[in-house]
Amino acid sequence: MIINIFKKSIFALAGVVAVGVGFAGSAEAFSLFSNRSTFESQLDNFIVDDYSNPGYFAGDNFDAASLDSHTDTNMSSIVGETQYTTTGFSNNNLIANQSSGDPLYCAGCNGSFLLDFTSTSVGNDSGVFGVGFDVGRQNVFGTFAFVTFGDGSTDNFLVPERVTAFWGLTSDLLISSIHFGLENGGSNTDNDVQRMALDNLTIGSARTSTEVPEPSPTLAVLAFGVAAAGTVLKKKQAA
Repeated sequence: MIINIFKKSIFALAGVVAVGVGFAGSAEAFSLFSNRSTFESQLDNFIVDDYSNPGYFAGDNFDAASLDSHTDTNMSSIVGETQYTTTGFSNNNLIANQSSGDPLYCAGCNGSFLLDFTSTSVGNDSGVFGVGFDVGRQNVFGTFAFVTFGDGSTDNFLVPERVTAFWGLTSDLLISSIHFGLENGGSNTDNDVQRMALDNLTIGSARTSTEVPEPSPTLAVLAFGVAAAGTVLKKKQAA
């Protein structure tokens, strides 16, 4: 199911695990989040893909009761908000756990993969402001998120190894893509080196800032008049 939500402007410090300031020309290149609510409070319009769309349950590679395999093209077209490319096991996008009613995504479940966000309804051709997800119900270790930002710069982040943890990232530079695998975008098919599954993939735009309105001309004139009257009164009292 895909959910479009407009969030009110709230910010809580809890759940913000890091703020990056290392990129030239940006006072705050990125923020990392370990709490979904805090992450979502930074977004305006966002989409959550919980992988329950019926299209995910009809894999074009193979279709089974609890496991489906999709080619990159088929996986990307079902919702159309994220472009999937498996970089370890070729064209092997797996949707598992359908029979439990709580499906998740992995790329061979021990293979690397790339998520591209340059053609979504909540961003532009440079990417999206925020990306987050729940770490799936499987042993997770050694997975790096190699992020390419909208200005072409890149960075590595180690994904939490605790199952059911949340990982989120926002950036004013926008997020063009994230490669999940080895450091610096390295591909992988080794179960003893790296593996990860994810659920509730969330992408979104930046929340709209609330600006303090400028005082109207009438109020400005009135304020000036009050100030002037006070000055005259002080002079009379002094005399």
